[in-house]
Amino acid sequence: MPATLTQDLASVDLSDHAIWRDDPPYEIFARLRAERPVHWSPLSQFPHEAGFWSIVRHQDIREISLDFETWSSERGGVVLVDDIGVPLDMVRMQPIAQDPPRHDRMKQLFQQAFTPKRIAAHAEAIRAIVDHAIDGVAARGECDLVEDIGAHVTSRVIGSLLGTPESDDAQLVEWSNMIVGFEDPDYRPEFDQLMPELARAFEYVLPKVTERREHPTGDLVSALAHAEIDGERLTDEEMVLTFGLLMAAGNDSTRAVYGSSMLALMKHPEQMRMLQEDPSLIEDAVEECLRCFPAFAYMRRTATRDVELHGQQIKEGDKIALWYLSSNRDETVYERAGEFDITRGRVQHQAFGAGGRHFCLGAALARLELKTMLERTLERLPDMQLAGEPVRAQSLFLNQHKRIPVRFTPTG
Repeated sequence: MPATLTQDLASVDLSDHAIWRDDPPYEIFARLRAERPVHWSPLSQFPHEAGFWSIVRHQDIREISLDFETWSSERGGVVLVDDIGVPLDMVRMQPIAQDPPRHDRMKQLFQQAFTPKRIAAHAEAIRAIVDHAIDGVAARGECDLVEDIGAHVTSRVIGSLLGTPESDDAQLVEWSNMIVGFEDPDYRPEFDQLMPELARAFEYVLPKVTERREHPTGDLVSALAHAEIDGERLTDEEMVLTFGLLMAAGNDSTRAVYGSSMLALMKHPEQMRMLQEDPSLIEDAVEECLRCFPAFAYMRRTATRDVELHGQQIKEGDKIALWYLSSNRDETVYERAGEFDITRGRVQHQAFGAGGRHFCLGAALARLELKTMLERTLERLPDMQLAGEPVRAQSLFLNQHKRIPVRFTPTG
């Protein structure tokens, strides 16, 4: 049992990577929900940065998510570290780090690109991409679930939607990992190396934007390049950074939940068998996986005024972390909240946000991908089991594994 479970909660530092090494510190979050629902951590991993408040209860996170006037996404961005190697003004060109009215304009443009019809049209293509990934490992009898299936599928799905060739997938994944996985030295070996890579990314994306404006196709880049609100289109800079946001979200989100979901099923073989015997359960299973294993552990907001919450004095400019992996296990909302149970039925989890302006526009795509990935993996590699210790990404923001070695009976 981690020593932090027996110490005073006031001295717990949730930014200490040591307490996240094997799994998120669910027991600590349970104590915080019960005893200290607004908690201060010093952000010791980044000693030059100010600390942050943790918000851990389902209802509090929902109320904060609905109040953008008090809790800003734009003022400090969405991660707890102010300086991740990208100027804040550039970060604010992405809708995830904007407040109304600017965010509302961007969201309308995105809604034109992420229509249900556009997403549904990719169902067969997604299935083919999943099968292609499994084809690549089936005869080997072993693979890394994250790299060989998870990353392969998610990079090709979002790449096909954006209109990039398969040959570029690895480079685009590397760039997205460097941005959102900034805490992990495997993803960003040198913390200050991002701007040169970002310059390369601009050189990669801008010609594609120019080409799509002159010769539109059916991909998302074309849709965003030509979408208008009151006669305004996205600028070149907004297009490049929006491309980066879509690439990062499309890779890290679904890849993370897929890996955690398969890991949970291998640890609960009776539930894996249930899904194999009755695939109609998979849609509900996807929702339970999203509840238990949200891809992003938190999103940051910044206080725009002094606020008292649960007896704690939050000052204007303070950082707060909305911990979805805590709120999704809130005992006041879910029965047996800490248990993974694919028969639970659908619940109102917060894996895609907690309502308000920033609910994830890619939720339908993520659900479709996860459903297809689970269906095909369970059908084609039915006796998959762990072949070594999984390795989590070193990150507070990313709730994901970077390696999950597995084995299975080889098939031709």
